[in-house]
Amino acid sequence: MLSIAFVPCAALLLVALFIGGFLVQQAIRDRDDAENGAMTMAETSRGIATLQRERSIALQAPGSRSATYLAYADRIDTSLSSLREIARTAPDAEIGYQQTIAVEVLTAVEGMDRSDSLAVAGIDDEGRRSYAAAVGAYRSRLDAVAGKLTESNRQAYRNLVASEDWSRFGAVETALSAATPPPVGQEAWRVAAGVVGRTLGQLAARQIEYSAQLAIDGGRRVLGGALASATAISLLAGVVMAIAMQLARRLPIPVIRCPSRVEATPEAWSRLVSDYAEKSTLLAHTSRGSGRADLSR
Repeated sequence: MLSIAFVPCAALLLVALFIGGFLVQQAIRDRDDAENGAMTMAETSRGIATLQRERSIALQAPGSRSATYLAYADRIDTSLSSLREIARTAPDAEIGYQQTIAVEVLTAVEGMDRSDSLAVAGIDDEGRRSYAAAVGAYRSRLDAVAGKLTESNRQAYRNLVASEDWSRFGAVETALSAATPPPVGQEAWRVAAGVVGRTLGQLAARQIEYSAQLAIDGGRRVLGGALASATAISLLAGVVMAIAMQLARRLPIPVIRCPSRVEATPEAWSRLVSDYAEKSTLLAHTSRGSGRADLSR
Protein backbone atom coordinates (compact mmCIF):
# COMPACT_ATOMS: atom_id res chain seq x y z
CA MET A 1 0.00 0.00 0.00
CA LEU A 2 2.88 2.37 0.79
CA SER A 3 4.42 1.66 -2.59
CA ILE A 4 1.13 2.36 -4.35
CA ALA A 5 0.81 5.71 -2.56
CA PHE A 6 4.47 6.66 -3.00
CA VAL A 7 4.56 6.47 -6.81
CA PRO A 8 1.89 9.14 -7.61
CA CYS A 9 3.08 11.35 -4.76
CA ALA A 10 6.65 11.22 -6.00
CA ALA A 11 5.44 12.02 -9.51
CA LEU A 12 3.47 15.00 -8.16
CA LEU A 13 6.54 16.28 -6.34
CA LEU A 14 8.69 15.97 -9.46
CA VAL A 15 6.11 17.86 -11.53
CA ALA A 16 5.99 20.59 -8.88
CA LEU A 17 9.78 20.91 -8.89
CA PHE A 18 9.79 21.04 -12.69
CA ILE A 19 7.14 23.78 -12.79
CA GLY A 20 8.92 25.75 -10.08
CA GLY A 21 12.24 25.47 -11.87
CA PHE A 22 10.67 26.56 -15.15
CA LEU A 23 9.11 29.63 -13.50
CA VAL A 24 12.39 30.63 -11.90
CA GLN A 25 14.33 30.11 -15.12
CA GLN A 26 11.85 32.20 -17.10
CA ALA A 27 11.93 34.93 -14.45
CA ILE A 28 15.74 35.01 -14.54
CA ARG A 29 15.63 35.35 -18.31
CA ASP A 30 13.09 38.19 -18.08
CA ARG A 31 15.17 39.95 -15.42
CA ASP A 32 18.33 39.66 -17.51
CA ASP A 33 16.51 40.92 -20.61
CA ALA A 34 15.16 43.91 -18.68
CA GLU A 35 18.55 44.79 -17.21
CA ASN A 36 20.35 44.30 -20.52
CA GLY A 37 17.77 46.46 -22.29
CA ALA A 38 18.16 49.20 -19.69
CA MET A 39 21.95 49.13 -20.00
CA THR A 40 21.74 49.19 -23.78
CA MET A 41 19.44 52.22 -23.73
CA ALA A 42 21.80 54.11 -21.44
CA GLU A 43 24.87 53.24 -23.50
CA THR A 44 23.15 54.06 -26.79
CA SER A 45 21.96 57.43 -25.51
CA ARG A 46 25.53 58.29 -24.51
CA GLY A 47 26.69 57.17 -27.93
CA ILE A 48 24.15 59.46 -29.58
CA ALA A 49 25.41 62.41 -27.50
CA THR A 50 28.94 61.66 -28.68
CA LEU A 51 27.83 61.56 -32.30
CA GLN A 52 26.03 64.88 -31.85
CA ARG A 53 29.20 66.55 -30.60
CA GLU A 54 31.19 65.08 -33.47
CA ARG A 55 28.60 66.29 -35.97
CA SER A 56 28.67 69.82 -34.63
CA ILE A 57 32.44 69.96 -35.12
CA ALA A 58 32.38 68.22 -38.52
CA LEU A 59 29.78 70.60 -39.95
CA GLN A 60 32.01 73.58 -39.20
CA ALA A 61 34.94 72.09 -41.15
CA PRO A 62 35.39 72.80 -44.88
CA GLY A 63 33.96 70.23 -47.23
CA SER A 64 30.62 68.78 -48.20
CA ARG A 65 28.37 69.73 -45.30
CA SER A 66 25.39 68.01 -46.85
CA ALA A 67 27.15 64.63 -46.97
CA THR A 68 28.45 65.06 -43.42
CA TYR A 69 25.00 65.98 -42.15
CA LEU A 70 23.36 62.97 -43.81
CA ALA A 71 26.06 60.56 -42.62
CA TYR A 72 25.63 61.52 -38.96
CA ALA A 73 21.86 61.63 -39.32
CA ASP A 74 21.81 58.06 -40.62
CA ARG A 75 24.02 56.79 -37.78
CA ILE A 76 21.93 58.47 -35.11
CA ASP A 77 18.65 57.34 -36.70
CA THR A 78 19.95 53.76 -36.67
CA SER A 79 20.71 54.06 -32.95
CA LEU A 80 17.26 55.47 -32.27
CA SER A 81 15.67 52.61 -34.21
CA SER A 82 17.51 50.09 -32.02
CA LEU A 83 16.16 51.84 -28.93
CA ARG A 84 12.62 51.66 -30.28
CA GLU A 85 13.07 47.93 -30.81
CA ILE A 86 14.15 47.52 -27.20
CA ALA A 87 11.04 49.36 -26.05
CA ARG A 88 8.84 47.30 -28.37
CA THR A 89 10.14 44.00 -26.98
CA ALA A 90 10.12 45.04 -23.33
CA PRO A 91 9.00 42.22 -20.98
CA ASP A 92 6.37 44.43 -19.38
CA ALA A 93 3.82 46.83 -20.88
CA GLU A 94 4.54 49.64 -18.41
CA ILE A 95 8.28 49.29 -18.94
CA GLY A 96 7.82 49.37 -22.71
CA TYR A 97 5.62 52.47 -22.42
CA GLN A 98 8.14 54.37 -20.33
CA GLN A 99 10.99 53.32 -22.60
CA THR A 100 9.02 54.51 -25.62
CA ILE A 101 8.55 57.91 -23.98
CA ALA A 102 12.28 58.07 -23.24
CA VAL A 103 13.08 57.31 -26.88
CA GLU A 104 10.64 59.98 -28.04
CA VAL A 105 12.31 62.56 -25.79
CA LEU A 106 15.73 61.51 -27.06
CA THR A 107 14.45 61.79 -30.63
CA ALA A 108 13.21 65.31 -29.93
CA VAL A 109 16.59 66.25 -28.45
CA GLU A 110 18.28 64.89 -31.58
CA GLY A 111 15.94 66.99 -33.73
CA MET A 112 16.86 70.10 -31.77
CA ASP A 113 20.60 69.36 -31.99
CA ARG A 114 20.33 68.49 -35.68
CA SER A 115 18.65 71.76 -36.56
CA ASP A 116 21.03 73.74 -34.35
CA SER A 117 24.04 72.10 -36.02
CA LEU A 118 22.71 73.17 -39.40
CA ALA A 119 22.21 76.72 -38.15
CA VAL A 120 25.74 76.94 -36.75
CA ALA A 121 27.21 75.58 -39.97
CA GLY A 122 25.31 78.17 -41.97
CA ILE A 123 22.02 77.86 -43.82
CA ASP A 124 21.73 78.57 -47.51
CA ASP A 125 18.54 78.72 -49.54
CA GLU A 126 18.81 75.03 -50.36
CA GLY A 127 19.16 73.91 -46.72
CA ARG A 128 16.64 76.33 -45.26
CA ARG A 129 13.72 74.01 -45.96
CA SER A 130 15.44 71.10 -44.19
CA TYR A 131 16.21 73.37 -41.24
CA ALA A 132 12.64 74.60 -40.91
CA ALA A 133 11.33 71.03 -41.13
CA ALA A 134 13.75 69.84 -38.43
CA VAL A 135 12.73 72.69 -36.09
CA GLY A 136 9.02 72.05 -36.57
CA ALA A 137 9.44 68.31 -36.10
CA TYR A 138 11.31 68.43 -32.80
CA ARG A 139 9.04 71.11 -31.30
CA SER A 140 5.93 69.13 -32.24
CA ARG A 141 7.43 65.98 -30.77
CA LEU A 142 8.28 67.76 -27.52
CA ASP A 143 4.75 69.13 -27.21
CA ALA A 144 3.29 65.67 -27.81
CA VAL A 145 5.47 63.85 -25.29
CA ALA A 146 5.62 66.51 -22.56
CA GLY A 147 2.40 65.42 -20.89
CA LYS A 148 3.62 61.82 -20.64
CA LEU A 149 6.81 62.58 -18.73
CA THR A 150 7.35 61.96 -15.04
CA GLU A 151 6.14 64.75 -12.77
CA SER A 152 9.65 66.09 -12.16
CA ASN A 153 10.44 66.07 -15.88
CA ARG A 154 7.14 67.78 -16.72
CA GLN A 155 8.01 70.53 -14.27
CA ALA A 156 11.51 70.84 -15.72
CA TYR A 157 10.05 71.16 -19.21
CA ARG A 158 7.52 73.78 -18.11
CA ASN A 159 10.31 75.78 -16.49
CA LEU A 160 12.37 75.56 -19.69
CA VAL A 161 9.50 76.69 -21.93
CA ALA A 162 8.81 79.62 -19.62
CA SER A 163 12.46 80.69 -19.54
CA GLU A 164 14.03 83.61 -21.41
CA ASP A 165 16.60 81.32 -23.02
CA TRP A 166 13.83 79.23 -24.64
CA SER A 167 12.14 82.36 -25.99
CA ARG A 168 15.40 83.77 -27.29
CA PHE A 169 16.41 80.49 -28.91
CA GLY A 170 12.98 80.06 -30.49
CA ALA A 171 13.04 83.58 -31.86
CA VAL A 172 16.32 82.87 -33.63
CA GLU A 173 14.95 79.62 -35.06
CA THR A 174 11.92 81.47 -36.42
CA ALA A 175 14.08 84.14 -37.99
CA LEU A 176 16.42 81.63 -39.60
CA SER A 177 13.50 79.65 -41.01
CA ALA A 178 12.05 82.80 -42.56
CA ALA A 179 15.41 84.12 -43.78
CA THR A 180 15.11 87.26 -41.66
CA PRO A 181 17.79 88.79 -39.38
CA PRO A 182 17.95 87.17 -35.90
CA PRO A 183 16.56 89.37 -33.08
CA VAL A 184 19.62 88.75 -30.87
CA GLY A 185 23.35 88.63 -31.42
CA GLN A 186 25.48 85.56 -32.03
CA GLU A 187 26.75 85.32 -28.46
CA ALA A 188 23.32 85.56 -26.83
CA TRP A 189 21.96 83.03 -29.30
CA ARG A 190 24.69 80.50 -28.53
CA VAL A 191 24.26 80.94 -24.79
CA ALA A 192 20.52 80.30 -25.13
CA ALA A 193 21.14 77.31 -27.38
CA GLY A 194 23.53 75.84 -24.80
CA VAL A 195 20.98 76.18 -22.00
CA VAL A 196 18.17 74.68 -24.08
CA GLY A 197 20.33 71.82 -25.33
CA ARG A 198 21.68 70.91 -21.87
CA THR A 199 18.23 71.09 -20.27
CA LEU A 200 16.62 68.88 -22.89
CA GLY A 201 19.55 66.46 -22.73
CA GLN A 202 19.26 66.19 -18.95
CA LEU A 203 15.52 65.69 -19.28
CA ALA A 204 16.07 62.84 -21.74
CA ALA A 205 18.74 61.28 -19.51
CA ARG A 206 16.45 61.35 -16.46
CA GLN A 207 13.62 59.82 -18.44
CA ILE A 208 15.93 57.04 -19.65
CA GLU A 209 17.18 56.45 -16.10
CA TYR A 210 13.60 56.26 -14.86
CA SER A 211 12.61 53.69 -17.49
CA ALA A 212 15.83 51.74 -16.82
CA GLN A 213 15.20 51.61 -13.08
CA LEU A 214 11.61 50.60 -13.72
CA ALA A 215 12.83 47.74 -15.92
CA ILE A 216 15.38 46.56 -13.35
CA ASP A 217 12.87 46.71 -10.48
CA GLY A 218 10.27 44.90 -12.58
CA GLY A 219 12.71 42.14 -13.47
CA ARG A 220 13.69 41.63 -9.84
CA ARG A 221 10.06 41.68 -8.77
CA VAL A 222 9.19 38.99 -11.32
CA LEU A 223 12.10 36.85 -10.11
CA GLY A 224 11.03 37.24 -6.49
CA GLY A 225 7.48 36.23 -7.35
CA ALA A 226 8.71 33.21 -9.29
CA LEU A 227 10.87 32.06 -6.38
CA ALA A 228 7.94 32.44 -4.00
CA SER A 229 5.63 30.53 -6.35
CA ALA A 230 8.17 27.74 -6.85
CA THR A 231 8.64 27.40 -3.10
CA ALA A 232 4.89 27.34 -2.48
CA ILE A 233 4.29 24.71 -5.17
CA SER A 234 7.08 22.48 -3.84
CA LEU A 235 5.87 22.80 -0.25
CA LEU A 236 2.30 22.00 -1.27
CA ALA A 237 3.41 18.92 -3.17
CA GLY A 238 5.51 17.82 -0.18
CA VAL A 239 2.58 18.25 2.21
CA VAL A 240 0.28 16.27 -0.09
CA MET A 241 2.86 13.52 -0.32
CA ALA A 242 3.30 13.37 3.47
CA ILE A 243 -0.47 13.22 4.06
CA ALA A 244 -0.92 10.49 1.45
CA MET A 245 1.87 8.38 2.93
CA GLN A 246 0.47 8.79 6.43
CA LEU A 247 -3.00 7.72 5.32
CA ALA A 248 -1.51 4.75 3.49
CA ARG A 249 0.10 3.53 6.74
CA ARG A 250 -3.21 3.68 8.62
CA LEU A 251 -5.36 1.88 6.06
CA PRO A 252 -6.10 -1.83 6.91
CA ILE A 253 -4.70 -4.34 4.42
CA PRO A 254 -7.19 -7.21 3.75
CA VAL A 255 -5.71 -10.73 3.53
CA ILE A 256 -7.46 -13.06 1.09
CA ARG A 257 -6.63 -16.80 1.36
CA CYS A 258 -7.32 -19.01 -1.66
CA PRO A 259 -7.47 -22.75 -0.79
CA SER A 260 -5.30 -24.87 -3.08
CA ARG A 261 -7.41 -27.98 -2.68
CA VAL A 262 -10.57 -29.20 -0.96
CA GLU A 263 -9.84 -31.40 2.02
CA ALA A 264 -12.47 -33.77 3.30
CA THR A 265 -13.35 -33.54 6.97
CA PRO A 266 -13.10 -36.60 9.24
CA GLU A 267 -16.90 -36.82 9.39
CA ALA A 268 -17.10 -37.06 5.60
CA TRP A 269 -14.48 -39.82 5.56
CA SER A 270 -16.47 -41.87 8.11
CA ARG A 271 -19.58 -41.68 6.00
CA LEU A 272 -17.70 -42.79 2.89
CA VAL A 273 -16.17 -45.79 4.70
CA SER A 274 -19.57 -46.83 6.11
CA ASP A 275 -21.20 -46.75 2.66
CA TYR A 276 -18.35 -48.77 1.16
CA ALA A 277 -18.62 -51.45 3.87
CA GLU A 278 -22.36 -51.74 3.41
CA LYS A 279 -22.02 -52.18 -0.35
CA SER A 280 -19.26 -54.76 0.05
CA THR A 281 -21.42 -56.85 2.40
CA LEU A 282 -24.34 -56.71 0.01
CA LEU A 283 -22.12 -57.81 -2.89
CA ALA A 284 -20.76 -60.79 -0.98
CA HIS A 285 -24.25 -61.94 0.07
CA THR A 286 -25.61 -61.72 -3.47
CA SER A 287 -22.75 -63.66 -4.98
CA ARG A 288 -23.73 -66.71 -2.83
CA GLY A 289 -27.30 -66.54 -4.08
CA SER A 290 -28.59 -66.34 -7.59
CA GLY A 291 -29.62 -62.72 -7.78
CA ARG A 292 -27.53 -59.63 -8.66
CA ALA A 293 -27.13 -56.76 -6.33
CA ASP A 294 -28.01 -53.21 -7.25
CA LEU A 295 -24.88 -51.19 -6.37
CA SER A 296 -26.14 -47.99 -7.74
CA ARG A 297 -27.44 -46.81 -4.38
